[in-house]
Amino acid sequence: MFNNEQIRLEKQWTQLNIQDERDRLLDVLENGQAVYVQTTDGHYVWTADDLRFWRHWNGTMQQGANLFAPSLVFTSDQWTSQIEWSRLLLQQNQRPLLVTESGKSPSLLGWISVGELVNQLAAQKRRTELYLQVLLDTMTDAVTAVDRDGTVRCWNDIAASMYGIPQEQIIGRQIGEHFSPESLMLLQVLDKGRRVRNMYHKSSEGTHVLINASPILDDAGTIIGGLASEQDITHLVKLNEELSTAQASIHETLPRGDDPFTLMDGQSHSISKVVRIGKKVAELNTPVLLYGEPGSGKEQLARAIHLAGAHGDAPFLSINCGAIPPGLLDSELFGFIGGTYSGQDIQEAGKLEQAGYGTLFLNEIHRLTPDMQNKLYRALKSRSFRRYGGQEELPLHTRIIAASRSDLEQLVAAGQFSSELYYALGVVSITVPPLRERREDIAILVHMYLREFAMQYRKPLPKAAPDVMFAFARYDWPGNVAELRAVIERCVILSDGDELQPELLPDVFQAFLHLPVSAPVHLPTRQQPDGESPIQHQGLKARITDEEEKQRIEEAIRKASGNKSTAARLLGISRGTLYNKMIKHQLH
Repeated sequence: MFNNEQIRLEKQWTQLNIQDERDRLLDVLENGQAVYVQTTDGHYVWTADDLRFWRHWNGTMQQGANLFAPSLVFTSDQWTSQIEWSRLLLQQNQRPLLVTESGKSPSLLGWISVGELVNQLAAQKRRTELYLQVLLDTMTDAVTAVDRDGTVRCWNDIAASMYGIPQEQIIGRQIGEHFSPESLMLLQVLDKGRRVRNMYHKSSEGTHVLINASPILDDAGTIIGGLASEQDITHLVKLNEELSTAQASIHETLPRGDDPFTLMDGQSHSISKVVRIGKKVAELNTPVLLYGEPGSGKEQLARAIHLAGAHGDAPFLSINCGAIPPGLLDSELFGFIGGTYSGQDIQEAGKLEQAGYGTLFLNEIHRLTPDMQNKLYRALKSRSFRRYGGQEELPLHTRIIAASRSDLEQLVAAGQFSSELYYALGVVSITVPPLRERREDIAILVHMYLREFAMQYRKPLPKAAPDVMFAFARYDWPGNVAELRAVIERCVILSDGDELQPELLPDVFQAFLHLPVSAPVHLPTRQQPDGESPIQHQGLKARITDEEEKQRIEEAIRKASGNKSTAARLLGISRGTLYNKMIKHQLH
């Protein structure tokens, strides 16, 4: 809200008693000061403008009727909170206005003439208009304001660009002249007096907006107008559609054979348990609730459950509940009927309808608003739903698989999630373990993603160098499977040969490419080519002679049958460090 400047009051005056002679009063006025007199009849202020009256006053009340009209007095509370400006300006005597402290014995705080008050108010009004104009020009939303009769009082440049209506053609005219009155959210706000927050509408074909609208109330609570801002989210809608299409295209290219759960490939006990439960629930059409950290593979598991089910040929659609504004999410889920600022009958099916007999994956389900939680629960319970803005009940055939990084049971206990929706979704719940708890699956996942991206980017299938796998095994993977997949994609894009080298890895992996200098490296037990016993070699230590260092490097290379990567691991150093030391000691 705007914080107007305080009205500046005059603070200089001389207080006289009613018994003081006129000559003393004239002296004060002629010196340019104001005179303040307080009597039982009221408060009086005379200024230099009153000199001509006092000099020619003959002592009759009729001649000094205006001169002796008491000033209108306000306490400081009244002055700063609400002033009846019309009452002030309609005063016939035009005497200065006085402001006093609150209390039983108020003292004068200051005074102001009606003319100066009008000047200051006009200046404040102009400054407020300038602030408002800059605000409207700075906003990226379309802003519209109308009065009680629907006459447009504000229409910023974004609104003019969005709807192709110049300001001069709409400001001062009825908004219904340009748009269908039945579809105008502002007119509905004027009629009902209720705010609208993040309401999704399709204003025209190909244009999607989120509307916020509020009634404008006067001090008595009467609606005197309405204001609406509209955010163009067309690019978000298109981006969401492109992302869904791209994900579906990528997964269609993945070789899965006869078992969709190869997408969850692994040999760890934890992932085997997940796959075992997933295969059982795939045979049914019951809702499933998945838990897991971001990137742990919840959507892959949901897709595998869908593909292994009876309706695996039906669509698999997904929505991230935390990435879509609540107003848009309603229409994304349930569909939409109607339009904003148009008379077109626009109808769009939501994801629940588009999925048909397939599966809808709702990620970040805990991010749903309470209203959306209740609406989704009613749809699951009744197996039917309505499009946003529609009245027809549509049957619900889609299986719902929801996912959350948060414990919904704890959120229910804290009153932050609907218990009804929780029990409707959580008939079967599965927790997908983070990648750091299933490190034995990393090699399998790396091979699977190498195959995927080699095919996608039309490159030969590379293999990961031992140093790369060593770093992968030691890294904690805070982004889980999604992070591993992104790292492999990066390496495939950047690689030119048939092996992924350590230098292709992001900087965060460089610290994991070798152990500390004095730490022992234990390789898996295996028989060496020359029949010697398995190697358990100490890494290069600090403060050894050059000759000792050279001997250890030669020994490691011999034990590794000439493989520099393996020799570097034996020594507890990176392969790059090994090459530098070989050059130093002239080893080839």
